[in-house]
Amino acid sequence: MRTILGNDRDPDTMVLAHRGWWGRFARTADLPENSHWAIDAASVNCADGIELDVKMTRNGEPVLMHDFNLGRTTNIWQVARGDKYDPIRNVGQNPAVSSLDSSVIGQLFLLTPDRSRLTRERVPRVDDVLRKWVEGIAGTYAPLVFDIKTTDAVRAVDAHVHQRMAGYGKTIVAAKVNATLYPTPGAFFRDSSNMSPIPVFTTNMLGVTNVAESVLGWSMQVNTLEINMKQPRGLLSPEVANSLASGDRVGVFQAIPDGPRLGEFYKNTGACCYKLSDLYYTYRFPGGTSRDTADLRGDLNYITQQRFGLITTDDPDTAVRFLDRKGLRQRHPKGYFITPTTPR
Repeated sequence: MRTILGNDRDPDTMVLAHRGWWGRFARTADLPENSHWAIDAASVNCADGIELDVKMTRNGEPVLMHDFNLGRTTNIWQVARGDKYDPIRNVGQNPAVSSLDSSVIGQLFLLTPDRSRLTRERVPRVDDVLRKWVEGIAGTYAPLVFDIKTTDAVRAVDAHVHQRMAGYGKTIVAAKVNATLYPTPGAFFRDSSNMSPIPVFTTNMLGVTNVAESVLGWSMQVNTLEINMKQPRGLLSPEVANSLASGDRVGVFQAIPDGPRLGEFYKNTGACCYKLSDLYYTYRFPGGTSRDTADLRGDLNYITQQRFGLITTDDPDTAVRFLDRKGLRQRHPKGYFITPTTPR
């Protein structure tokens, strides 16, 4: 975690297993995202860290779920006694996580990544993830990075870390938070004192907040920031350059399509689909405009050429092997991997 957070100035490029170790990239196509199984598999395979997505239930319990809705990844249709959700047509049972209590969501089973079958994995509560970490069930204790989208979820996860981690949460648990949610570190620390923050910047924030000022303020408090510059000399390139010049570890999300069709991504509701070109952002400023014209974040050559030092990816196996060939993995695992087995 010290290396992930940029505290030890280690030159190795670090890799976070996004949603755990899951799906076709885990060599076990049935392994569901954001599951206890995916967390255990990432730890067994010596992932640098595991990035998990957090959503809040109606009664204020943080659970692991990538989408804001339940239809794409769970058997909610069976509980609701309706039609199975169809992401392509956007029809069927797809309620929001925030519309149901944790007692209901905790009983849901996760689907295999291709959505063809149910697994034995239920939707995990954050508290259970932390409990398993402390008890050592995961075995090799990979650091945890929670991707948190709302302030109430930050406060809820922080409370669980405080309860479970007995004062050492910051050395084990980090929270990725959007800079529009927390423009300054002070705002984050008012809501959380038990997790280490990693602020996230995206191009569409340029029209919402003063990104340059926010990056500068965060850089005075942390040594790792995620700045999603999509192309060389593109939007956010001054922020990336300045952070690198300051010695910060700059992270990026490797955009690997996860949708059912080539080059497409599921939306954050679970519906299908969008392409990266749909999200090109035009930034209007006094005297002119600037616009994304490409998104190269899926290309590891681009990522390493831009000197990103922290990669969040759904395919950590390929990323680590690529980094090893580039000489960017000297002190950390250079290649995995054990094929994960079905948990008991």
